[in-house]
Amino acid sequence: MHDELIIGIDLGGTNIKGALVDSGGHIISKQKAATLANTGPRAVAERISRIIGDLESQAAAAGKKVAGIGVGIPGQADQTRGTVFFAPNLHWRDVPLVEYLRSRTILPVYLENDANAAALGEQWLGAGRGSVNMVMITIGTGIGGGLILNGSLYSGTNGSAGEVGHMVIDPDGPLCSCGQRGCLETLTSATAMVRMAKEAIDQGKKTILAREENLEARDIVMAAQAEDKVALLIIDVAARYLGMGLGNVINLFNPDTIVIGGGVSKAGDILFEPLRREAVKRSLEAPARVVKIVPAELGNDAGCIGAAKLVLLTAD
Repeated sequence: MHDELIIGIDLGGTNIKGALVDSGGHIISKQKAATLANTGPRAVAERISRIIGDLESQAAAAGKKVAGIGVGIPGQADQTRGTVFFAPNLHWRDVPLVEYLRSRTILPVYLENDANAAALGEQWLGAGRGSVNMVMITIGTGIGGGLILNGSLYSGTNGSAGEVGHMVIDPDGPLCSCGQRGCLETLTSATAMVRMAKEAIDQGKKTILAREENLEARDIVMAAQAEDKVALLIIDVAARYLGMGLGNVINLFNPDTIVIGGGVSKAGDILFEPLRREAVKRSLEAPARVVKIVPAELGNDAGCIGAAKLVLLTAD
């Protein structure tokens, strides 16, 4: 497989990202398309197929074969059946994604949770290099979690391990897409931060965020870095809730490294200082003493690189 290329797909709630990757994890080419989840799973699968087709053509033009396709999905995957059995942010249940994709490609397709894929990527080439027990947290539309335990990806009994975003932190909190209230992702995701910002604007609080027509989490991060008080408060609240969740994760898994990914992770010390402080406060002394909480290094490429790694691991 060392002379072959791999296609890594990162299916998100907003965008589908694809990459042609070599066996060393180097990205040769990238593709991107809007997910448009409201058009339904078959239409989304068709957009994924078009990206795969484009990347296969690029590989062929370079005289290379493609060994397989890894797909990271924002939910729970049944790898044996090739189905997505629950992806709340896409509103998918029991979607036979591999079957849909196989109608357009003869290559083997492997599914994995997107945060698990990102964890594989960061352990392979990013902030988790050399880590034996690592937890990856991705802050995006929702909150994802990936577990590397004893050096290997841990997916659980039926592929649904690591769903830290659905850890209930406040049982009286906001309603989550999974049906519970007060899940971690309703309190600390990019979506949650935007909700908090809009509430502050509606309450007439003075903030530069009121100028933004299509408010995004990155606007909140930039406003916080410019010392906007409302934005700083939102980041602080989100960081403290995330710290509470990480305290539980630290006590459960005793990891050596927790890697925080997603656009919000670029906020720097204004996120990581309160986050680390709260995580230590909420965890036991022994596991807290050894864990490092660090920003991801691979950025938006982690999911595609990790999905490619999945193919290498499965083929081995």
